[in-house]
Amino acid sequence: SSGINAEWPLRPGGENYHVLGHLPCTQLVYNTPGTCYTLLQLPEDPALVPATFSCNLKFLVKDCDPNSGEADPVGYEDEYVLEDLNIGLNILVQRVFKTNFAASWDEQGDENQADETYSLTTVKSLNGAVDQLVNFFGMQPCERSDRVPEDKTAHTLLLAGQYKDGVECLIKTRIVFDGVINMKISARSLDPALNELLVSSI
Repeated sequence: SSGINAEWPLRPGGENYHVLGHLPCTQLVYNTPGTCYTLLQLPEDPALVPATFSCNLKFLVKDCDPNSGEADPVGYEDEYVLEDLNIGLNILVQRVFKTNFAASWDEQGDENQADETYSLTTVKSLNGAVDQLVNFFGMQPCERSDRVPEDKTAHTLLLAGQYKDGVECLIKTRIVFDGVINMKISARSLDPALNELLVSSI
């Protein structure tokens, strides 16, 4: 058996993120889960939040006597490459329940709206597109719009959330499948920059 002192350093791409500190797992016994942490400072510009990090698990392996349980006092260093960590805009948004999405949408007004259109060539169904959008934006699906009726070729997804500065934001996405997913994303909030950020972030 072996014991491990492990930490999980992240290597951010570019200079948008800053690593403020690490909290290592002081001991990781064989076949027993453990936790270690890395503290990151978010970029001030929310457009720079989406990022991918390379992750390596660095640890000191110490073989243990199976009878006494005593660890080798010296040990040896080792390293294991983990899957990349992806951070998106969804970490900046909190889900908000809306019992009447249409009323909230109309309350924001046409003047507080931004729009963008996209085609998704890698997504092959309405359900797949809806699932990806819900996960991507991290907002609350309203009026059961995350459920796509069978045999439909078009669907509207309604999402509601609150941005980190307290601004309420709404997204309405019209999705059409004709062999390729085509969609129009519309965002409304009282912050024009946030609207543009949401619709341009796909």
